[in-house]
Amino acid sequence: MTLGSASSLPGSSGYLDLHPDRKMFYFRNPYILGLTVVAGIGGLLFGYDTGVISGALLYIKDDFEVVRNSSFLQETIVSMALVGAMIGAAAGGWINDAYGRKKATLLADVVFALGAIVMAAAPIHMFLF
Repeated sequence: MTLGSASSLPGSSGYLDLHPDRKMFYFRNPYILGLTVVAGIGGLLFGYDTGVISGALLYIKDDFEVVRNSSFLQETIVSMALVGAMIGAAAGGWINDAYGRKKATLLADVVFALGAIVMAAAPIHMFLF
């Protein structure tokens, strides 16, 4: 039997057909397993972000008529949440490498606290004007 023979499975090189005594172990390399888990969690969180902003979009449409009437604005709001998450993930890695984990965590805490203050003040601003 040669590599890539007709009896191999589609997409297979036929290598395992040549050596049936060899077994494949998918979970032997902890580094690859860790990368797989982290990538899976990252994908899950991006999907979660999409679900959260899509749920918030219902309330945004109630408050802003222009958003309710424009599919483009609705799509932009949802996509900007994901773009912000991607930029934040990339910047977070760079800041972590450049300044260390402790300073990066403190900066993230400050940004989170400022965001919470802005969100808490948003309804007050609506009533003032």
